Amino acid sequence: MYQMYLGFLLLVWLPAVLRAKPAAQRCHAPLLSGGFFVPGNEFFSHGAKVTYSCNHGQKPVSGGWWATSTCQDGQWSDRPQCIDENACLPLTVPNANYAQNARTWYANGYTLRMKCNEGYKFINNDATAKCSNGAWTSLPVCQRDEYSCGEPPQVPHAVIIDQEYRELFAVDSQVTYQCEDGYTLQGGSNNMSIGCHHGNWTTSSSCSEWGT
Repeated sequence: MYQMYLGFLLLVWLPAVLRAKPAAQRCHAPLLSGGFFVPGNEFFSHGAKVTYSCNHGQKPVSGGWWATSTCQDGQWSDRPQCIDENACLPLTVPNANYAQNARTWYANGYTLRMKCNEGYKFINNDATAKCSNGAWTSLPVCQRDEYSCGEPPQVPHAVIIDQEYRELFAVDSQVTYQCEDGYTLQGGSNNMSIGCHHGNWTTSSSCSEWGT
């Protein structure tokens, strides 16, 4: 009887133990060169925050003159870091992108080469930005290419199968439609392609119910 009762307790207890979520880990005090943080504890519990500032001639990597960081299961989010006050933070240029190479900041004098998104082009072919004393200068501007096309026309009983949806396509782009099951194009094919030429999509066919 005792053994049966013990077995029943194990059946109840073991699944609960296996389902138990491990406790969140605490964080060691962050390593911060060139600045200080408060409070000055040695360990911090999960969810705890520190506020830090940097010495003269430096600034927090997130910008401004002070910043915060949070302990997240043994790691610091937005890890505290002090950088040269003349360094630049990553920038955002509308309708453009660049290879960040996981950088969180750029040294003074660094030149960044941009690339316009598909369907856009640089004004005056200026594709670079330069970090100068903590600010980006000569920011490129991407404007819509007059030869690009808007979203492809919607075709009843068909869907585009080779592209993610977007509102702008570069000149010479092509997209492929596939008819819904039970529908076909004239000639019996299920697929058709159209292209973007000088700002317009080439004419598309329609999908008709099979046998009509």
